[in-house]
Amino acid sequence: MKKYKLIVNKAARRGKTKWIILKTIRMFRKMGVVFDLEYTRGPKDAGRIAQQACDDFDVIVAVGGDGTVNEVVQGMVFSNTPLGIIPAGTGNDFIKCLNIPKNVHDAGETILRENTKQIDIGQFNGTYFANGLGIGLDAAVNIETYNIKHCKRGLPLYFWAFLRTVGKYKPVPLKISMNGTTVEQNTLLLSVGNGTTVGGGFKLTPHAKIDDHQLDVTIIHPLSLWSLFRHLPKVFNGTIDRTCHTSTARTQHLLIESAQTLPVHIDGEVYFMDDKTYTITIHSKALTVIGNF
Repeated sequence: MKKYKLIVNKAARRGKTKWIILKTIRMFRKMGVVFDLEYTRGPKDAGRIAQQACDDFDVIVAVGGDGTVNEVVQGMVFSNTPLGIIPAGTGNDFIKCLNIPKNVHDAGETILRENTKQIDIGQFNGTYFANGLGIGLDAAVNIETYNIKHCKRGLPLYFWAFLRTVGKYKPVPLKISMNGTTVEQNTLLLSVGNGTTVGGGFKLTPHAKIDDHQLDVTIIHPLSLWSLFRHLPKVFNGTIDRTCHTSTARTQHLLIESAQTLPVHIDGEVYFMDDKTYTITIHSKALTVIGNF
């Protein structure tokens, strides 16, 4: 009988995950699943737990959001151990790529069916990412979500944070090198996607695929506030590339240089780094995931 390791982040969804955890435990017990549950103790602990569990368990299950999944992935890349997900986060963007339902019971059944696929994984300097990363406006929006108390999760949270951020955010000069070309320009937003959405539903890399051995890059150039709001619906309907204010590309390697340190979100988690040079690459078939494919 297969053994499942459940890695649980009680801090996911701003600490509002208790009922999801209880429901997951009851469901797995009812289904007769042999499992061990372990709570993370702090940042990066999920990766340590996952790395150790790969030797003793058949399936690793992340119970949390995109940030929890990101931490778990750090310990699972190249292991061939399947990763299942019970979504319990704020944005839950990565599950969209895997067609995992938000409902806990349906997500659990998906895990037990164990339909697997090998997918690509991105790497930003020393950190792996499953879904995507952002430099510029979307990282600033992620920071602003922590200042919003009345809206707890999903697209409404990120959209409200966007409205509070967009009027005061200033583009930053970046030197961007990929596919043999280098450009220097002011940039409002640079999004690198292995998956299609960030922020609970912002389709910044709508044509990305998790198994095409490429990263999708979307660059939004400086534009007026009026133009930004005029084109905003395209972020939600997947046509952000159909505007003269946007550049898109696919690449296996991307180098970004900045004269200043910048906030970066990696799978929805904000990082403040001392680095001013960012190397982003893709690793093909680096992670085995469970989903509805």
